[in-house]
Amino acid sequence: MIKALAFIHKKNDFSDNDFKDYYEKNHAPLAKSLLTFEGYERNYISAEINPLYSSLGSISIFQYQSIGSLKIIEEKMSSKAGDILREDELKFMNVEKNYFVLTQSVQLTEQLFKKKIFYPCNKIEDLDSLNSYEGLKQISENILLEPNDIKGIAEYGISQKTSFDTLESLVQEHPKAIIASCVS
Repeated sequence: MIKALAFIHKKNDFSDNDFKDYYEKNHAPLAKSLLTFEGYERNYISAEINPLYSSLGSISIFQYQSIGSLKIIEEKMSSKAGDILREDELKFMNVEKNYFVLTQSVQLTEQLFKKKIFYPCNKIEDLDSLNSYEGLKQISENILLEPNDIKGIAEYGISQKTSFDTLESLVQEHPKAIIASCVS
């Protein structure tokens, strides 16, 4: 499976709640009306919980079964539908800061989670670094198709049995970890 992980930044004057409200009530429904998604998920970032990522509003995931499926979306984004979406993005996103990465991903679980952790890794062998934390379940490794400094972005689900102490310890030991709330 191919995943596009889009790192979407908030406009400077948008709070976390303003960003999420606009995305869920306006942009996501607009996108779903213009494009056909095989998988579309928004993972919202809290600036309070993730101070290193305070301008980041969402890590949105777009799933594709093949490069062919991805090319169909690229074609749609080159049409009027793409123009409409890009115009709407200007209303709540800091578009200049946005970027995405394409990854090869093997789903390790079909379980759905309301909370997730994204952990960017510079080495492939670090993608399972969070496996020892109680209550976390690795969803996928998300290995970049065109690696740069980052080789992969491990994706973990946070189960209900994960304690606050565990998350606090994790963030102290792994400050690059990004905690998010998930909407699909």
